[in-house]
Amino acid sequence: MRSVRAFLVLSVLCAGLRSYGARPDTTLVDSVLSVPYDDLVRDLQASYHMLHRAIPEARSGEDRIAEGRIYHTLTIIHHLLGQSDSATHYGLKALELFRAEGDRLRMGEALCGLGHGLKRTDLPQAITYFRQGLAMLEAENAMEQLASNYDNFGVVHDINGDLDSAVHFFRKSLRIKEDLNDSIGIPYSLNKIASAMLPEGRFEEALQLMQRADTIRRAIDDRMGLADQPVYFGDLYEAWGRYPEAIAQFKQGVRNSEAMDFPYLGQYCHEHLALCYEAIGAYEQALISSKAARAIKDSITTESTTRTILQLKEQYNAAEKDREIASLAERSARRQLYIWIVSIAALLVVVFGLFLHQARQRRLRAERDASVIAEREAGLKAVFEATESERGRLARELHDGVGQQLGGLKHRLEAMRGKAPVQDVITIVDETSREVRDLAHQMMPKALSRLGLAPAMEEMVHRMFNETPVRATFEHFGTDRELPSEITTGLYRIAQELLNNILKHAGANEVDVQLMADRNGVRLLVQDNGRGLGNTIGDGIGLRNIKDRSRTMGGSFQLEGAPGSGTLATVRIPYPPTSK
Repeated sequence: MRSVRAFLVLSVLCAGLRSYGARPDTTLVDSVLSVPYDDLVRDLQASYHMLHRAIPEARSGEDRIAEGRIYHTLTIIHHLLGQSDSATHYGLKALELFRAEGDRLRMGEALCGLGHGLKRTDLPQAITYFRQGLAMLEAENAMEQLASNYDNFGVVHDINGDLDSAVHFFRKSLRIKEDLNDSIGIPYSLNKIASAMLPEGRFEEALQLMQRADTIRRAIDDRMGLADQPVYFGDLYEAWGRYPEAIAQFKQGVRNSEAMDFPYLGQYCHEHLALCYEAIGAYEQALISSKAARAIKDSITTESTTRTILQLKEQYNAAEKDREIASLAERSARRQLYIWIVSIAALLVVVFGLFLHQARQRRLRAERDASVIAEREAGLKAVFEATESERGRLARELHDGVGQQLGGLKHRLEAMRGKAPVQDVITIVDETSREVRDLAHQMMPKALSRLGLAPAMEEMVHRMFNETPVRATFEHFGTDRELPSEITTGLYRIAQELLNNILKHAGANEVDVQLMADRNGVRLLVQDNGRGLGNTIGDGIGLRNIKDRSRTMGGSFQLEGAPGSGTLATVRIPYPPTSK
């Protein structure tokens, strides 16, 4: 109910609005914006119509700040009329104009006004608007604006049930008002602080603050404040359980509302009179007060409906006049717009045609390049397949032909063992046979087809470095998956070429070979601690063969290193689509 009381204080309706008549040297906009707040809220309907009449003048004069101030004032008027949607609409329009002009002080006021208007319908958004607005006002050191908006932010915290924060902002407002010697604003803050004490049962402290507020209002003869003051006392005594005193105060509030033509105040007092009468068992009086409150509410609703109709009619008439004024400019603008549309459309057609032509040319080039690359890759693949086929044929010939013959010759010579010259021949034949077997094994290793890639590669590493000072290691991970023969053969040949290069050129004493497989494919890493790149290893036939083999298998080859820091060769081969 405290927020209702704050609404009543702001919306005092008295007969007549002070004359808006402009001096000969002032405009309607200047006159409207110079009206004091107290006069502005005496007759909300008159203020509403006068503000709407001033909008076209501010707009035609291109005074965006003045137009924004009118919208901000309309926000207050619509809020006091209970039309929160319209209040928010005009508040946002004012904020937009102030932001366009870079007026941060008025932006802060507009944001706080939006928060005040939304406190009953969208409390989280109201808090957000208040925080943004207060930050701008604090940055501008706008003390008068901060005083009133600290009070309003305190009301928002009160609605949110955060009494400590509410009192904090009421007290901040009070300190500013005391510094500014704002005798009208000080009592309002005192009453708000006192009202926040009631839920905590701090009735004596609250009474002292309200009495201080009443004394100040009597000293300055603040008629509006004195009309509302009994309501604060009534709330205090009602919360305190001192119902006879509360009833006396609410009755005084009813008389004040009738004298000031302030129906909202009368409705509030009758509603609380009914509660107080019910608390003391005076049910007949409670019923009378309840009916009186209902009657006032119904009359306000009927009057509000009538005024809404008048406002809509006024808005319609104003809109008609605006349309008449803008009609000539609109026809001229339409012709100009038509010319621009035709010109832009023609330009777009030309640009789109050029884009399609370029896209077609790029597509044709891409298709041509892809065809060339595919043909080249097919040729390389055929070369490698033919090479491997020929290797296999030669290996079989060496093993089954020359190897068998040398083996038979060795056996026959062994039968003639005992004579020294024959023993020398046997030795020569044995070495020749071993070299033929090694050559056949290198050309087509049996372990590769019999055991698989990892065992064959491990055997190759052991064989190549077994009788050398090089310490070689081989590791494999996740290589249980069966691979197509073209991948196993290709990786074996790549490893063979890399290890031969290390033996011939690297000058290394450590070699590490790793074969790894995961869900994406197979990786071969060969690393040594030799001379590194830039000395003896160049882009020769061997490396080109490795790159070509990797590419024909759909993979990649990367060589890393620097002079004196060794070399790391990495081969990545993805699984083919049909690989399981």
